[in-house]
Amino acid sequence: MTTSAASADELQLLTDSARTFCEKLAPCARIRALRDTPTGFDKKLWREMAGLGWMGILAPERVGGLDLGLTALAKVLTELGRVAAPEPLLDTAGICVGLLGSLPLQVQATDLLEQIVGGELITMLAWQEDPLLPSPASRKTRGERGAGGLRLSGTKYCVPLATAVDGFVVSATIDDDFALLWIPKDTAGVTRHIQRLADGTHHASVIFENVALESSALLAHGPPAAEAFTRALDAGAILSAAYLCGLMSASFEATIKYLNTRTQFGRAIGTFQALQHRAVNLYLQTELAKSTLAEAATEFATSTAYARALFASRAKYRASEAAFSVVREAVQMHGAIGVTDECDISLYLNRALVVAASMGNATWHCHRIGELVANRSLDQADAAVVNHADGVDPADWNSLSDAEFRHGIRQWFEREYPPHLRYPPRRLRWAEIKSWYLALSARGWLAPAWPREHGGMGLEPSKLLIFIEEQERWGISRAPDMGITMVGPLLIRHGTVEQRAQYLPKILAGEHIWCQGYSEPNAGSDLASLRTEAIQAGDVFIVNGQKTWTTLAQDATHIFLLARTDKGAKKQAGISFLLVDIATPGITVRPIRNIAGHEEFCEVFFDDVRVPITNVVGALNHGWTIAKALLSFERIFLGSPKQSQYALQRLTELAHHHGLFADPVFRDRYTRLKFDVLDLETLYARFALQVRRGEPLGPDVSLLKIWATETFARLTELMMETAGSAGAQAGKLACGEHDVEVLSLFYSARPATIYGGSNEIQRNIVAKSVLGLPD
Repeated sequence: MTTSAASADELQLLTDSARTFCEKLAPCARIRALRDTPTGFDKKLWREMAGLGWMGILAPERVGGLDLGLTALAKVLTELGRVAAPEPLLDTAGICVGLLGSLPLQVQATDLLEQIVGGELITMLAWQEDPLLPSPASRKTRGERGAGGLRLSGTKYCVPLATAVDGFVVSATIDDDFALLWIPKDTAGVTRHIQRLADGTHHASVIFENVALESSALLAHGPPAAEAFTRALDAGAILSAAYLCGLMSASFEATIKYLNTRTQFGRAIGTFQALQHRAVNLYLQTELAKSTLAEAATEFATSTAYARALFASRAKYRASEAAFSVVREAVQMHGAIGVTDECDISLYLNRALVVAASMGNATWHCHRIGELVANRSLDQADAAVVNHADGVDPADWNSLSDAEFRHGIRQWFEREYPPHLRYPPRRLRWAEIKSWYLALSARGWLAPAWPREHGGMGLEPSKLLIFIEEQERWGISRAPDMGITMVGPLLIRHGTVEQRAQYLPKILAGEHIWCQGYSEPNAGSDLASLRTEAIQAGDVFIVNGQKTWTTLAQDATHIFLLARTDKGAKKQAGISFLLVDIATPGITVRPIRNIAGHEEFCEVFFDDVRVPITNVVGALNHGWTIAKALLSFERIFLGSPKQSQYALQRLTELAHHHGLFADPVFRDRYTRLKFDVLDLETLYARFALQVRRGEPLGPDVSLLKIWATETFARLTELMMETAGSAGAQAGKLACGEHDVEVLSLFYSARPATIYGGSNEIQRNIVAKSVLGLPD
């Protein structure tokens, strides 16, 4: 299969042309007339698609192809999915062309490719040998060599649109060797048993009964053919996911439009919070599916066989789950009209059922990866590392490969991090973690996401994720980092030159430890209702009020806070953003004991506290704008995969220790959560890239906070179950080389969905500010 890649401009042109083509010539409504026809699709339209070059997107240039790569074909299939098109571009231009183009040069394969690319031939890969389970490892169809050729017998199931094709590329076993054969549809001994599908198309069981073939029918055999076959199926799963992403997007957009226009009880039904939150959940699923698809399509060509399998199964699993959720809920939200044939939502539903079931459904892909995971040791995935990165100057980290970078930081973490601080059951206090904070500072690794010119590492998103992963792998505790993750990025973007010079070096040096002063007793998620006030008196403000749920304020030297500086202004106006030294007279800090028995949160009281006017960040009375920017930083921080990665690692250790990977029920639940964490990493990388490019984060970053905290909670709940009778035991549980604090992780997950704006408020934000649903 091609390893070439289209440029961003080429991809955009291809997407735009495909969307225009589909909207004008292939609207969704045409499907009604195509149902139950002999072909199941429009062959005239198929020829027009060939004329656009779509059949050759994956084909090498030597056969007239475009050689644009998997992402390019995924873009076209996404647009076909938006109109639920039944034309078999995925099977012919995706799977068959990708497979034939990867085989060793051979006259027959080259001739087939040229005909497919020219639109003269429609082919299908006939490979599935079980009517229910699409296992590519099955080898029941067998061929025998004889005088003048071959004899083939066997049955292939679930072959799409088998009555409309010109022939089949068939997988088989010949002389105990894997082989691929070309068999025209009218070859003697080939019969097809047709089964109608939900969308009015069909697939068939294709029976090969002692079929006589010439030797030239053999396209390829042996390990190269087997590898190309497996690779083509994985690519097909990714392309199937692309189609589903388009389908779910169109279905979701139609549903949002309906929620905005359909009225009940005198108001648009989109004003109902229950429907808004359900719509946000669907939007989150579509965004996860799109992000996972983009990563899989981009990384597929250069990945190992294991990584390709993981990318393919992740993409198909997430897209299938998401598409089914979207179309099912779309029917429900449309009400009675949604279950009628005249509503296009029904067309999307039926098409989604067909495509989600092909190339392995969500459950099959979950089972597939579960078995792979169960057969890999805890450290096997990390085996491929190099041995020369540790001495590289930190300024050059982005020039290294990801494997070199991972190895370099891993060596240093393992050598330098204090062993007694690994996997702590609670947030460590400053006195406990200070030496590590200063060690990171001395190394230049304290602020991995800050630009280099401000003392950071300037890591690109992929390496930032690796940096996080390696900390979690080694059980490195989170140091007090409000200065690193929030104050620093805020001042870099919104602070004055003087403020940056005053505060950034001291954050890096560990001289200033920051905490956040946002929430108040009656202004938590509804932060704009805050009552803490700052009244100007000459060149200072006099601050009075109270902040609560302030993390580790008892260890902080400084606090950033919001205070009302114009009491006559509207609710979200008249608020200013202040930087305050906690040693200032009039500040009292009182720790709060949490459900785990730790004093992680505090109340902070301000009684006539004098704060210099120069400590205002941004314009006076415009602190809400600054706060929203910081909330975006907070939500990307709260959306970090760190907690979930840590919990997944501990769950993995528990499962290995207790032999639970032999249990298929546990393995299924574990694998679904592993997919959730991997997809969280992908979604996080998308938003991290925005920050890296200096782009403002929009309200859609709330999706990240929702998914991260709820994934973390699900992981801790499975950990409790995995621990069995010891699940409610306080303290450490013995688990192989490391002890595991199950109960403390469960406790930690409880506030995660609340702080930083509860997940219910995050859903309100997305519903109104992203989806445009009415108030």
